[in-house]
Amino acid sequence: MLEQCLLLGTLGFHSLEDIRRKEITLMVTLGSAMACLICHIIFQSHSIYNMLGGMVFGGMILLFSILSRGKIGPGDGMVFMLTGLYLGAEKNLTLMFLSFMFAAGWSLIAIGILHKNLKDKIPFIPFLFLAYLVILAI
Repeated sequence: MLEQCLLLGTLGFHSLEDIRRKEITLMVTLGSAMACLICHIIFQSHSIYNMLGGMVFGGMILLFSILSRGKIGPGDGMVFMLTGLYLGAEKNLTLMFLSFMFAAGWSLIAIGILHKNLKDKIPFIPFLFLAYLVILAI
């Protein structure tokens, strides 16, 4: 329960940052990661291998951010590494899938109805936050 609240708060904070400034504060992400590790020491809700496996997906996003020269922000990869720490591999993969689907749905709406351009950037972390809320509700 504590881990869920910490992650929800971190994602909420980063969502607001992403909407307002199109960037996130790395120190908040690192602080949340430290809190997750402390919770893991106390509660041991996941194996360390599951946590590291969950972080791999964020590492892949971070690598893609570098290879795409910033088409995807590096903060998105770092946040997915953080969610991997909290959720483990399987739930983080589910979170990725849902957040990508929400972002794709919004993009279709933005292009079709709001007449946005394909090159327009959208903040991604709010979709990650929404996807996490759905996971909590299931």
